[in-house]
Amino acid sequence: MSATTTTTSMMMTARSPGVGAERLRASRSRHASGEPLGAAAFKSKTVPRTRAAPQTEARLRPGRQGVQRIYRMTSEKSQVSVYEYLESLGVPRVNALQVQSQASEWFEYENAKAGGAPDAPFGVNEMAEVVEFLEDQGVAFAGIGRLVCAHPPVLAYSVDRRLAPLFAYLAELGLETEAVVANLTRRPNLLGLDPDQNMRKMVDYLMSAGNTQEEALTFLLKTL
Repeated sequence: MSATTTTTSMMMTARSPGVGAERLRASRSRHASGEPLGAAAFKSKTVPRTRAAPQTEARLRPGRQGVQRIYRMTSEKSQVSVYEYLESLGVPRVNALQVQSQASEWFEYENAKAGGAPDAPFGVNEMAEVVEFLEDQGVAFAGIGRLVCAHPPVLAYSVDRRLAPLFAYLAELGLETEAVVANLTRRPNLLGLDPDQNMRKMVDYLMSAGNTQEEALTFLLKTL
């Protein structure tokens, strides 16, 4: 077959009415659907847009949520102050949480027992009152940290209802203040005795069994 015949055949195929009619129908169909010409070719390349998350400004909401947030922030600051104060007393940082926890539990117990307000404060100010009293009695500041670590509830004791009566009762039994401090430093558990409850009852029992007051006191200081 000659080259001229081949070229003529290809031109006739390109101009075939069936192919042209098919293209015309496809074009009309796209116009009828409102689809722009050539859009189908770009559909697969279209990247879906993601809606940006709305940015809202952080603000303190009124009502219960606001009150809770304020309380939480205040409480956190208070806790930090307590830990810093305990460290200043010589309480190791690893023991600060335990000391604060036990002291707080005892304060809540004593406060409820005395009929105090449920929201009565307990923090640095209340602890400092106890520390000041112990220093006034002769406890060295350097030894308060050890005393507190050995008996954490002491920080929550009432000076007027617990600590002052304890020193007074031991003096009544014949101990000088220096001796009281020496014994409490050596045996911090003595601080856990309520002078008007278990301590007095123990001494009275020992004396009723034939022991002298001095012997009862010696037994008390050596066994507890």
